[in-house]
Amino acid sequence: MKVLALGLDKNILDENSAVFQRALLYREKLDKYLVLVPGDGNKVLALLKLFFSLHKILKQEQFDLVSIQDIYFLPLVIWHFQGKYKFKVEIQIHGFEKFNGFRKMLFKYNIQRADIIRVVSFRLKKELVDYFKITIDKIYIVPVAVDKNKFLEKNISTNLHQKYPGKFIFLTVSRLVQVKNIALQLQAIAKLSESIKNKIILLVIGDGSDRIGLQNLVKNLQIEKQVKFLGSGHGLDLPSYYKTVDCFLLTSHSEGYGMVIAEAVLSDLPVIMTDVGVAGELVEDNVNGFVVPVNNVEILKQKMELLIQDQNLLTKLRNNNKNFKNKILDKEELIDEVVNNWQRVL
Repeated sequence: MKVLALGLDKNILDENSAVFQRALLYREKLDKYLVLVPGDGNKVLALLKLFFSLHKILKQEQFDLVSIQDIYFLPLVIWHFQGKYKFKVEIQIHGFEKFNGFRKMLFKYNIQRADIIRVVSFRLKKELVDYFKITIDKIYIVPVAVDKNKFLEKNISTNLHQKYPGKFIFLTVSRLVQVKNIALQLQAIAKLSESIKNKIILLVIGDGSDRIGLQNLVKNLQIEKQVKFLGSGHGLDLPSYYKTVDCFLLTSHSEGYGMVIAEAVLSDLPVIMTDVGVAGELVEDNVNGFVVPVNNVEILKQKMELLIQDQNLLTKLRNNNKNFKNKILDKEELIDEVVNNWQRVL
């Protein structure tokens, strides 16, 4: 089987990146695996260059399937060639960021033409069936690949309870952008009673366009003692952080999957998360964490208080993570599942 992949992740050019290593594994299992990524600069010119590159490649060699890691513009380049060269088309859906107006129209057009659709969560599959009337047998679920051994077998080199003795430690790992709604966590902390507030600390790992605004919010809410911004995470021993804090927080407005949730589950870390992404799949309410409504600061605060005050509940949630780890795929398992579904559609 020969597969041509169109993506947006320029990390494919870095031999040390996870996406490059996955490409090597695909190449081992296929007769041919070729990846194309549009160049930087003007988007229209980049798409035109991609069009001419595809024209040259497809004239020279027949591919069985084209897999597209974009739901808006890259599929438009492919439809021109599909009728002539008779390949199947897969569209990958990792989420619906910037999903409005013209982009929504493009998505509806593209998704109806796809031969097979890959999604990363049951929630996305259900949305495609319920709201976009996609035939269920066109859709398959393959979650984001996680380096499971990194979290299952990692020895602890940094113990955060030694660094912050006597504190209940919350952790969030995220891009600091609006859709992640980190502000909700800060607002919830500000609402805690003083006696509880003095017992906790929130560690924020990540960077992004909202960082300065969030730091200003921390000052305005007068919670500087409770919140620490640790930067992008480079050089931090994240597996040790997951294993030596008390609770993970995710408060996004929306998520396609949420790889940090998989990492938390593998680390036996209880989670409080909004009802997005893998809520209900990797985190079940009152089983190994809590699922709270999107943007509801009062319920988030209540669940945080509950865990801070009930050590037995915290232990129960931590122990129950063992029932969810088999739902998380490493890169080899993921690639086998993807290739099996490609073969099914040919």
